[in-house]
Amino acid sequence: MRPATPLVGIGLMAAASLAVPFVDGIAKHLSAEHSPFLVAWSRYFGSALIVSVLFFGQGGNLRDLGRGALANTVRTVFIVGAMTTFLFAIVEIPLATGLGGYFVGPIIASVLSVIFLRERLTPNRLIGGGLGVVGALLIIKPGVEVEFGSLLAVISGLLFGGYLIATRAAATTAPPLVALYFQVCVGTLLLTPFAIATWSWFSASELLLVAAMGLVSTACHFMVIAAFRHAEASVISPLAYLELISAFFIGYFAFSEIPGSVDVIGIFCILASGLVISLYSRKQ
Repeated sequence: MRPATPLVGIGLMAAASLAVPFVDGIAKHLSAEHSPFLVAWSRYFGSALIVSVLFFGQGGNLRDLGRGALANTVRTVFIVGAMTTFLFAIVEIPLATGLGGYFVGPIIASVLSVIFLRERLTPNRLIGGGLGVVGALLIIKPGVEVEFGSLLAVISGLLFGGYLIATRAAATTAPPLVALYFQVCVGTLLLTPFAIATWSWFSASELLLVAAMGLVSTACHFMVIAAFRHAEASVISPLAYLELISAFFIGYFAFSEIPGSVDVIGIFCILASGLVISLYSRKQ
């Protein structure tokens, strides 16, 4: 049935996309004093506490987590790796540049879906994939002066692409809330040994920031879920690129960051790549 309120979906997706970089900004701030492993763990742990209340409040049962456990484990490994690598990246490079590398993920997922999900290889995927590769290379700058942070940002995007493919493959194995609860709990467990190995204590003000990360992350996730219930994916998916705008302003005002000109060109190539793929899919 076609959604009757697409404007609600558009508004929710736009709000979530603009808000997510605030979480990344907090993580970047905390990672200046603490290990990104610890910051990633605290982000997952905070989300796990919040989602636990929602999960059990709606009558959730731990036995529900067995539904699609293998597929959800694969998804979780990919997204935990992507987020942690991204946090290490933005310690070294501007927030907007890191997010530009991260957005290689949807492009990679679109191309790999031809191989793993047997979707059609369309001209938009070829053009979008080519633009995405160019953008990634401009961010990494191979043969010139490879920045380790930029390389990590693109690696995080590749892992994010794997997460998207795994998510699409496992879309019907468990309801969204069950999948999210599984993800935050298993993600917390996966990161716990690394957090313990690099442990340092947060101050009282930093604990408030950790709590804010968990709250905003969870709220954004549910806004995205609600957005997809109100509007078609091809309509609202391009709005995810609003994150790049928000990240630029947060990086500029909070960290005095201005991405280099080559980085900006690379980010625009990745943005154009994603829009080519999304808008063509909508047309089809």
